[in-house]
Amino acid sequence: MKSLFNLFWHICLFRKGPQDVPHAPALVGLLLVTLLILSALLLLALEPSYLVAKMAGSAAALFAWCAAVFGVLSFKQQSNRFAQTMTACLGSDLIISVLSIPVQVIGIRLPAESGLSSLLWFAMLMLIIWDILIKARIYSSAMELGRLQGNFLAIALWISLFIISLSFLPAQALQPEPPLPPEHTSTP
Repeated sequence: MKSLFNLFWHICLFRKGPQDVPHAPALVGLLLVTLLILSALLLLALEPSYLVAKMAGSAAALFAWCAAVFGVLSFKQQSNRFAQTMTACLGSDLIISVLSIPVQVIGIRLPAESGLSSLLWFAMLMLIIWDILIKARIYSSAMELGRLQGNFLAIALWISLFIISLSFLPAQALQPEPPLPPEHTSTP
């Protein structure tokens, strides 16, 4: 387990790639289940409203991600690399997700006007960019794409999967919360 964590950490640091991951299709399934459980626990802790819809969106996004990666690999006649590619992607995603937990937990509990809140959301943005760059490197290596193509693919997939996960939410969940009415003080 520790060696697998080290492998995923080295992928996040751009020192290793999908070619260094063992070909273990069962590991892809295990990582998918682990990410779904982590997502459910995080949602329960942070924002449990619309939990079923959010989990359905997460599951659909993960399925679509696997399908897209398999589709591109098949198009490039490299479908035999699917297990290693998805293991590298899911493993690095797990690392980034774990790193984002403290940022999300602290950030959601701070008032929006707080300077620290802005700093934490900037840290979250940096984690998202890091995640996209990791995926771009994995796609470039596994699919024999240039770096620019890998970056475009990573960005396109990130946006698409984000939209898929949000599409399961009801419309009222996407509306901003109405401002609280000002407190009126009455004088007798």
